[in-house]
Amino acid sequence: METATGLTRRERVILAHLALPLTLSEIAASLFVTRNTVKSQVRSIYLKLDVADRESALAAGRASGLITEYLGGLEPRRQLLGVPAQTSTR
Repeated sequence: METATGLTRRERVILAHLALPLTLSEIAASLFVTRNTVKSQVRSIYLKLDVADRESALAAGRASGLITEYLGGLEPRRQLLGVPAQTSTR
């Protein structure tokens, strides 16, 4: 399933990781895939967002609401993965 920008769920996860101070190898290790897999997904993101570099991809992602400025908490990560927010029943 793709979003209005054409990014798949996995590409949105990769885009969010690009906002962190991580190398492609570190992103790959955190997602249990190879660096080449991440590199291929990054190329696809760049093509779909019509950008040429990481900073431009992040700017486009923020502008389209795909990623938020704050990535440290649980809720933004849930949004990136397409998981609905938990509501308290207490």
